[in-house]
Amino acid sequence: MKNLISGLLILFTGLSFAQKPLSQYNTHELFGHKGEIYFMLKGAAGEVHELTKFISIDNVANGNVYAYASIKEFEELKAKYDFIFIKLLKPGEIGTQLMTDSPRQVLDWNYYPTYPAYLQIMQDFATNFPEICKIDTIGTTVEGRLLIAARISDNVGIDEDEPEFLYTSSIHGDETTGYILMLHLIDYLLQNYESNDRINNLINNMDIWINPLANPDGTYASGNNSVNGATRYNANYVDMNRNYPDPEDGQHPDGNPWQPETVAFMNFAEQRDFVMSANFHGGAEVVNYPWDTWSRLSADDNWWQFVSRQYADTVHENAPFGYMNYLNNGITNGYAWYEVAGGRQDYMNYFQQCREVTIEISDTKLLPANQLINHWNYNYRSFLNYMEQANYGVRGIVTDTITGEPIYAQVFINSHDVDSTMVFSSLPVGDYHRPIKAGTYNITYFADGYSPKTRKNVVVNDYSITFINVQLWNGNPIPQFTSSDTLIAPGHTIQFFDNSAGSPNSRLWTFEGGTPANSTDINPIITYNQVGDYNVTLNVTNIIGNSTLVKEDYISVQEGVGVNNLTVGELKVFPNPSKDGIFTISSAVEMRGFEVCDLTGKLLMHGKLTGKRNDLNLKGFTPGIYLLKLYDNSNGFSVDKLVIQ
Repeated sequence: MKNLISGLLILFTGLSFAQKPLSQYNTHELFGHKGEIYFMLKGAAGEVHELTKFISIDNVANGNVYAYASIKEFEELKAKYDFIFIKLLKPGEIGTQLMTDSPRQVLDWNYYPTYPAYLQIMQDFATNFPEICKIDTIGTTVEGRLLIAARISDNVGIDEDEPEFLYTSSIHGDETTGYILMLHLIDYLLQNYESNDRINNLINNMDIWINPLANPDGTYASGNNSVNGATRYNANYVDMNRNYPDPEDGQHPDGNPWQPETVAFMNFAEQRDFVMSANFHGGAEVVNYPWDTWSRLSADDNWWQFVSRQYADTVHENAPFGYMNYLNNGITNGYAWYEVAGGRQDYMNYFQQCREVTIEISDTKLLPANQLINHWNYNYRSFLNYMEQANYGVRGIVTDTITGEPIYAQVFINSHDVDSTMVFSSLPVGDYHRPIKAGTYNITYFADGYSPKTRKNVVVNDYSITFINVQLWNGNPIPQFTSSDTLIAPGHTIQFFDNSAGSPNSRLWTFEGGTPANSTDINPIITYNQVGDYNVTLNVTNIIGNSTLVKEDYISVQEGVGVNNLTVGELKVFPNPSKDGIFTISSAVEMRGFEVCDLTGKLLMHGKLTGKRNDLNLKGFTPGIYLLKLYDNSNGFSVDKLVIQ
């Protein structure tokens, strides 16, 4: 994407070609049989924000602009500007790279794979590690080559409560260092699983996707057997890193239709829920973070600087002096370097809510094969660091309050999120993952058809996880009920209590085995006469809708259980239930006193009794079930239920 070219190389290549104003060049002679050219515009840096609309800018340095162009782009450039133009050798035309058909030679370093060898290497990963690796086809290129990715996880192919992560490389076909390093990263992860705790943690707790080669037509432009002659553009001579929808410049900022590769990757991103990703480029050594398309900073700019700094600083600990120290010692805001419209990084961040960064991994685009292992040693620890960041921040599962089912919801950081930096929960699990810099945040959860919910003062620390599970209510009533008993003897009664939330205005009870079998009362009293286990169903309705709760085998009716009319004194209470709260109590023995309690055991009334027959006045008591305890003169007692309708 962006290119740092040493002064010596610029001088050398600049002297190799004529230096004339644009207007003096014949387009047909300049391009010959080639579909793209590489060049420098002297003194054009002040026009970079306009030039990016016409050509594919590669770097801005020393007041000059370095860029690629197709024939169409060059004609548009020449029609508007007349800068001094210097044609340069394309990176893919410099040097000759060692190639091999042997997958083993590639993984032992010092070779680039032929295209068939690349396919075989990827297939071997899945064949040799079938329990943790699958190979998925993302799509096909203009020339019919495959866009493929390795998927790595402990339960590979199964969506779980874990972040999805993507590495991809070489959307510019002549920037190949990342291509080979991603093959080695796949191999490193698979080979070290079960023997390395850090790798175990990554594979067991993440859904990892790695696409080593995003532009195989460009990388193998000269044929399947060599990367020599690799081109930046695809087979239609379109820069695919200018071909994506752009937050500022619309659906087709480059004026080209979406390429087959672009459509394939957009569909791929839509089907997945990537939390973080990185795409690897060459031509510079710097971590380029959002935004590329506009000057305002990301809401997560402090987090972006934090993770980019971690990547670059770890590289500095493991690389020779001078590696990845470009711009701000190895990191840069994209727009501060130069503007890009239609880039994949901003597309993923803005349209897919995926934290994607661009990592320029080598000054030389088509790196000599014998230098690849050095760049691996410089970078692989940083690869792991960046992956681990997807597991930090705030995470949890969003579910429906009534059903408990996972739902698709927006997770929005109040007074923080702008420019589409919110995230969404992912189905079928309902999990969300929000990397963010340490701090204290208020988080609001939104979902269509549900009332929003805000969690306040959520504390987040760097390198740690804050779990917040959330239930959202869709406005329908939330049915819930309890009862005075769940285990009784035949012929006895139970009072049910509607504890539903959501302001229900009507209800329908269904009592399997009960009398009556249905009720619209708030707290109905039901008699069960037959032994058995019975369901209870409550459907409640409010102005929004209705919901149903079924408690299976909730009531058990058995012989010899429950609170019976005890036989001490042959106690009888009638009428029971009573509509007015007046009861007559009779016993074969003299009664001495009574207590009336609610079902929690709270004493509500007590008094003295005389004789064998007494009236008990409970007028004014709320309809329901109460416990009556009677004492006789010998200090014996009986307990029964009193039911007021």
